[in-house]
Amino acid sequence: MNPKSTSPKFDEIAAKVIRGQRDDSPDDIALFPIHDFSAKLRQEDVLPRVKAYIDWQRGVRSGALDPKTSLPDFAPVSINLDITTACNFACDHCVDKDILNTPDRYHQQSLLDSIEVMTEKGLKSVIVIGGGEPTLYRYFTETVEFMKSLGLQVAIVSNGTRNSKIEEIAPYLDPTDWVRLSLDSGSEEVFQAMHKPRKKITLDEICEGIPKVKAVNPDFKIGFSFIITWRDAFINETNIVENLDEMVEATKRAKEYGFDYIAFKPFLTRAEENNAEIVDLKQSERHFEGIKSKIAVLLEEARELEDDSFQVYATTNLKVLLKGVSERYMSQPHECHMQYFRQVLSPLGLYNCPVYRNQPHGRLGDLDAYGTKDDFGKTLETTAAKIQSFDSTHQCREVTCLYHTVNWWIEDMIESPEKLKDLVPPVDFDPDYFL
Repeated sequence: MNPKSTSPKFDEIAAKVIRGQRDDSPDDIALFPIHDFSAKLRQEDVLPRVKAYIDWQRGVRSGALDPKTSLPDFAPVSINLDITTACNFACDHCVDKDILNTPDRYHQQSLLDSIEVMTEKGLKSVIVIGGGEPTLYRYFTETVEFMKSLGLQVAIVSNGTRNSKIEEIAPYLDPTDWVRLSLDSGSEEVFQAMHKPRKKITLDEICEGIPKVKAVNPDFKIGFSFIITWRDAFINETNIVENLDEMVEATKRAKEYGFDYIAFKPFLTRAEENNAEIVDLKQSERHFEGIKSKIAVLLEEARELEDDSFQVYATTNLKVLLKGVSERYMSQPHECHMQYFRQVLSPLGLYNCPVYRNQPHGRLGDLDAYGTKDDFGKTLETTAAKIQSFDSTHQCREVTCLYHTVNWWIEDMIESPEKLKDLVPPVDFDPDYFL
């Protein structure tokens, strides 16, 4: 069939994609497993702070509590740790291009102190991601080792150019930790065109590092990340390289080299008004129905390569895109509750959301905002103020938010406190604190 056509066959294929692992869920969108945040917040050792937050919100809204001084005394459950802004790629599709390779950096001991203070206050997981390439950080291995010594779950998002550093930290990782490589291509030609490595390295050389890491420790998962780009997609004042036709080739490559999964997600750009990360369909609206059809068909073809040891995922925001319900996921409550449970720590400062890293309206403090217990107290007050002042209904109106469902779930609990008594930990749920 022509993958650009719309037909009953396409509708059938798209339904399978949207349902995730071909389940019979009654929900419109089957959440990508790592995005089931309400289940994560119901875990036994996190649920009490969720209830405390809901009680705080109800007290503030009724006027019984001072919002500035009464926010429950917990760190975020999870942080994104931008460990460096240095990057050895020059990707044309990078949403963080404007904040790369700045002179801003941590003082290592202050960083470790911040992580320790947060852990004492309830931090459960750290995703080392964003801003730059984490393995370029001088103390990358030592930092991961330190975080694991504190009992934290740790995840790494890397471009794969320094897989020898992933080998170094592999012995410290547990089955609930993970590593994901951002590769976005199946062929050498497209890889070089999209990523423009500053030092010569090939896609084959990167993938050949996976069996070596697995040989050190096969117990944690390693994923292949593929951001889908298409004709007319635009960011950083340039049309970006299209990789849509390489989805199946990339899947074959991921399976051949021993990745545990490949995850497909849609390309993001920046909103004009507030620089938020968004999926901008207006750029491609002339032919986007054809693009959606093609993505759905290629995803189903990629899924034919699945087996017991290799999975193909469509992330939640891709399913939302294919289902055509993006506007629903752009509808947020006025208060973003997740900024209490998940934040971003960067050499550029502390921010309330990955969408707003380095944006003044999302800033909670500087890079040492959690450096001491006194700093922690001040940042808790700042967070309380931000929860009150940051209007996500307005600020996030163009964002297809991964936290949409959990934000409304918390809002419902605040408005209907009788539902709190029915909250119980999820059954048969492996510990997962990544938010």
